[in-house]
Amino acid sequence: MRARARILKKFHNLIVLLCCYVILLCIQVCVAQKNPKVKKAENMQDLFNTSSCIPKPYICPHPQIEFYLYTRRTQQKPEILNTLSNDSLYNSHFNRMNPTKLVIHGFGGGRNLSPSTDMRAAYFHNGAYNIIIVDYGSLAKEPCLQQMSWAPRFCAKCVAQFIRYLALHPRGIKADQIHIVGYSVGAHIAGVAANYLNPKIDGKLGRITGLDPSIVFYQRGNRSRDIDESDAHFVDILHTGAGILGQWGPNGHADFYINGGSSQPGCSSDTLFKTVACDHTKVTPYFIESIVTSKGFYAYPCPNLVSFLIGWCNPDDDEYVLMGEHVSQKARGIYYVRTNPDVPFAQGDPRKRRKDIY
Repeated sequence: MRARARILKKFHNLIVLLCCYVILLCIQVCVAQKNPKVKKAENMQDLFNTSSCIPKPYICPHPQIEFYLYTRRTQQKPEILNTLSNDSLYNSHFNRMNPTKLVIHGFGGGRNLSPSTDMRAAYFHNGAYNIIIVDYGSLAKEPCLQQMSWAPRFCAKCVAQFIRYLALHPRGIKADQIHIVGYSVGAHIAGVAANYLNPKIDGKLGRITGLDPSIVFYQRGNRSRDIDESDAHFVDILHTGAGILGQWGPNGHADFYINGGSSQPGCSSDTLFKTVACDHTKVTPYFIESIVTSKGFYAYPCPNLVSFLIGWCNPDDDEYVLMGEHVSQKARGIYYVRTNPDVPFAQGDPRKRRKDIY
């Protein structure tokens, strides 16, 4: 029995490794299209032998996990916040009276790359915010495969340390006032960071928005290594590549399956890799548009996915909720929403269209 268990474990690890390889290739295709200078891995060995592996010592703060503060006054010149210095926050433009958004990108991302840049612009279009980008991009130019099982947890530990810095600082805020937006692996980093916090000292995170959490770190049997509804006062999840590069879920208090959750309009391509990568990454422009749209992404419950796909959903008027930035934190359960294939993606309120027809 033990021998059989060992064989099954090795098989499971092999499957996870292959999934990691496929995801990294897909991500690198997308990044390479946006930045032609990015070097693509040629084979599995390249993914193991890479300078992106986290160097020792493995302690927080880590020099390659940085926290950049953007405000309306410092959009072009962000300030690096140093958790070892109280003066760092004192001397910054952080304003505890403004909403605070902590943005965690996925592999291949960074503070100067989309979606971080577009998300900042959308928020500042709406008003004054503290936008803090968790930039670990220098560790993920070519993701280090041999560290993938624990690197997100290490990053999460440093994020938790930063949140404690804010919680204990005289000019700071408790975790309850923080909204974390995490994309792909960044969603899991947000969820794991919550498990390092002490509610009595730090508070509990106010909200986590998970943008198509990556399937690679899906460990439903171990809630300390996954994003779930216990990680914040409110957890909302947007699914666009569910069951492929993203988790199927549900993971949060409210899970939104966009166009069914797995395949997105406008993502058809000449290769499977590009198609599934597009499905996974399209969650970010949906969310970014939700910050500024006047139409809104109106979602609704449905008995099941099949009923949604064939148009057999008949929600009551009071069951509709906005998806994205302006979601009601009273929303609970599974919701579905349709989008346009191109910008603008939001279709507006279906209830108004029904009234126009009748």
